[in-house]
Amino acid sequence: MGASTGAKRRLTPEDIYNITLVSDAQISPDGRYVAYTQTILDKEKNDYRSSIFVVPVDGGTPRRFTSADARDSFPRWSPDGSRIAFLSNRSGKSQVWTISVDGGEATQVTDLPEGVTFFAWSPDGSTLALVSKTEAAQLEKRDEDEGEEEKSDVVRITRIRFRADGVSGFLDDKHTHIWCVPAAGGDPWQVTSGDFNDAWPVWSPGGHEIAFVSNRTEDREFNTVSEIWAVPARGGEARPIATGNDADFGRPVWSVDGAAIAFAGHRQPESGGAIDSQVWVADGGTIRCLTEGLGRTVGDAGINDTCAPSNPGLAWTPDGWIYFQVSDSGNTHVYRVPAAGGDPSLVVGGQRRVLDFSVSPDGSRIAFVAGDPLNPCDVYVCRANGSDERRLTAVNEEFFSSVALSEPEEFRVPSHAEDRAEIHGWVMKPIGFEPGRKYPMVLEIHGGPHGMYANHYFHEFQLLAAQGYVVVYTNPRGSQGYGTEYASYTRAAWGEKDMPDLMAAVDYVIEQGYVDPNRLGVTGGSYGGYMTNWVIGHTDRFKAAVTQRCVSDLYSFFGTSDIGFHFGAYEWGGVPWEARETYVRLSPITYVENMKTPLLIIHSEEDYRCPIAQAEQLFISLKKLGREVEFVRFPNENHNLSRSGKPKHRVERLQYILGWFQRYL
Repeated sequence: MGASTGAKRRLTPEDIYNITLVSDAQISPDGRYVAYTQTILDKEKNDYRSSIFVVPVDGGTPRRFTSADARDSFPRWSPDGSRIAFLSNRSGKSQVWTISVDGGEATQVTDLPEGVTFFAWSPDGSTLALVSKTEAAQLEKRDEDEGEEEKSDVVRITRIRFRADGVSGFLDDKHTHIWCVPAAGGDPWQVTSGDFNDAWPVWSPGGHEIAFVSNRTEDREFNTVSEIWAVPARGGEARPIATGNDADFGRPVWSVDGAAIAFAGHRQPESGGAIDSQVWVADGGTIRCLTEGLGRTVGDAGINDTCAPSNPGLAWTPDGWIYFQVSDSGNTHVYRVPAAGGDPSLVVGGQRRVLDFSVSPDGSRIAFVAGDPLNPCDVYVCRANGSDERRLTAVNEEFFSSVALSEPEEFRVPSHAEDRAEIHGWVMKPIGFEPGRKYPMVLEIHGGPHGMYANHYFHEFQLLAAQGYVVVYTNPRGSQGYGTEYASYTRAAWGEKDMPDLMAAVDYVIEQGYVDPNRLGVTGGSYGGYMTNWVIGHTDRFKAAVTQRCVSDLYSFFGTSDIGFHFGAYEWGGVPWEARETYVRLSPITYVENMKTPLLIIHSEEDYRCPIAQAEQLFISLKKLGREVEFVRFPNENHNLSRSGKPKHRVERLQYILGWFQRYL
């Protein structure tokens, strides 16, 4: 595509309001229906609204089950299929509600002070296990008669994790724990306790135990370990399933007979995504890896600006298969592997990204949500072996039939690095493309650093193509989806080792003859922002750059990012006082005097992943040097502005990007 607009109009930044998102496809116990979440952007209220829908597997019109002016999500069928439980913020904080499949009003089940973030039905449908915070422990006893005006607003910090991205302020001293509540409503009881954060409860088939994810190591404040435990459903002492300082495990699921637990992860928790996740089984005191030879990571490493990974977990069927996602060369697929051991096999493939999936209890059908470069997402169903695939929704069909889109063209090219390794990328031609013309080009660089550009819809990319730009994006080394060696290639060599990969992609597209080499732009967010800064500090070939939620100084990142205290130890070979030279060498601000490219800096004021000081340092330095630079700050937004920020801010961000490239390219 890209040759002609025909009768279709060009995409605009405001068109994000016209895109409907579906997620979390859950097949019913009898395999006849799929429940899912449908989300829209409310322009008038500058917010998001989501509802629960149900669609027949055999086809038909989806039925809206909830319609509150709220965010309803996470639908889960009761074991007998008579009710759907879901999370909703309609009463304030997120709580569990249920609604009959036969219709009627939804009923609120929980009213926990701190809300609910996750839940699971017990096998008999009588109880819900859920995750909620405990009440904060009092650090000191205050006089009951003490007035509000006498209470101090001073924050006392004792833990190394005192804030996190997405939290407007400081973390409190509360902990997430497993609770249970009668499904019909009633008093909840706390199952786990202590100075731990527990998550992802999963019932054993008999309903007597709950597996969960936790970090119960002695030095848990300073590490990123993630372990698998199990606890009696009525509470009691937890027993270890897969634990230790080398554990980075999650997403547990029980075997049908309750004798084993499968989970995903690896044994290098400090790696931060550079190591391929695998499928494991704990059985009788032994732990086996089932996907060691797969050569790809388990889970969805895909990145785009419309749909986020939902982390659906694993599924274990009665016939002995374990189902899971795999990130592979820009795609996310569904695989399965025999629990007893054997080779993994592809079930749901294609040039697309499978965002989530569920398997019917009898193991006969799979429901999933998938998107591709021309369609953000729809609900699909197929048989357990992947056959008889059918699309059940067409939520964006009407809108996309009216706008012109550019279909990405895939390429593979040798890196400019000495080893000439093969690099995988895509190019999108501008809408209305005419052979013989020369067009400006924008290089897009993904974040992570170990993310993966996927075969998925990108509103930003399509928007640039609609405005006449060639768009190039690639998965340089450091990206997931190509094996651990590929993903870990940039360790202690950020910028140095992946820039040759990026430049190889740029040069390949220029060689095709339709790009003006004097009108090149570059942009990216998070690690992509870091790389944008790095690129313009090492070459002047780009005439405009937009750095978003960036990192400019690794040394200060260590003490200010919510992950900085542990992230750099792996990525840069130690903490700053151990690897001082590396921190300085790999910091883009070290090369600020070389930055001549006009630069737009976009950053969120509540970004705790890449704190706004990273942008401020860069802006002030470039202003002192007399460079062309502007700084756009987004208030009340965090690191995920481009994906989940206020809709109005998401539109404005796109307008600023377009405006900058239009000015200089």
